[in-house]
Amino acid sequence: MKHEVGVLVSPESQSQVLHSILSQGPYVPLRLESLDDVPQYMQGRESGVLILDLDSEPITNATLRELKKKHSLTIIALSREQFHPGLEEALTHHIYACLGKPADPDEILYVLKGIFA
Repeated sequence: MKHEVGVLVSPESQSQVLHSILSQGPYVPLRLESLDDVPQYMQGRESGVLILDLDSEPITNATLRELKKKHSLTIIALSREQFHPGLEEALTHHIYACLGKPADPDEILYVLKGIFA
């Protein structure tokens, strides 16, 4: 069974890398252009998985709180930064996993396997 995964990352090269990684497993990557695309991605789904680049999108605790309130969404964050002082709430309550960039194929596939198990 193939699992669809929303992907919201920049630049395009990073998105292509993630698409290649996800295609190695039972996953279908669906590219999102912005957080505004999440409702369309979630349409007809009870739950979803979103890979979100914290470095390219203006993300706040409130943004993720609202996103999780409206949608049953599991969020995997990607970032070059080790610390996000303004996102303590999000990292504690709204983000399932925060992974380093560049994306490590084994790490991403392992986390997704846990989510879809």
